[in-house]
Amino acid sequence: MGLFDYKDHLTPDPSPEERGIGTDNGSVKSDLFVSKYLVKHYQKVSSLENDLMRVPSEEEFFFLQSDTAFNAFTFIPFVAKHFPIKELYASTYSIGRKVIEALVEMHDRGEIEQITLLVSDSMIKRNPLVIDNLMAMASSRPNLKVLYAWVHAKVCLMRTNDHHFVVEGSGNWSENAHYEQYTFGNCKGLYDFRMKLFTESKLKKY
Repeated sequence: MGLFDYKDHLTPDPSPEERGIGTDNGSVKSDLFVSKYLVKHYQKVSSLENDLMRVPSEEEFFFLQSDTAFNAFTFIPFVAKHFPIKELYASTYSIGRKVIEALVEMHDRGEIEQITLLVSDSMIKRNPLVIDNLMAMASSRPNLKVLYAWVHAKVCLMRTNDHHFVVEGSGNWSENAHYEQYTFGNCKGLYDFRMKLFTESKLKKY
């Protein structure tokens, strides 16, 4: 089996115990509160773990190539399964409605404390319904921020208590081609450098 060669339709939904999802008192949350889209990506995480085995250690980088359609979003639940995410920053040219809903679901469950999205301003015209949905969700969540710029970069930064994960590559947060490349690293220096995308880009108004 090649990297990211998933067979989702034959894979049973993972239990909450397998995903490591719990409540504050240690009890497991009901699957009723987990969207089908997010469950599908937890299944992909299982396959991703079979290929990667672990997250990168400090100053380590994995160079990856997909051989089937793969959404860059899958790296987020992969990291969240191992560590709570304190801050998540992501830039993308395109983002799908289901990805937005899954991100918000993870945020509302406490798996991601803070989310900042830097989205291509062309999406405002290309897909106004998705953008309206995103802005509506952000308006009621102070820790969900949405920025717009003329951006084509695909970078995801995830800070945990002890790690600084960086994912970058050709894939968007929507439908992708079969063959995409990604770099998955754990490096504070690169994390700080890529943070300039979010702090120094020329932003445009929504």
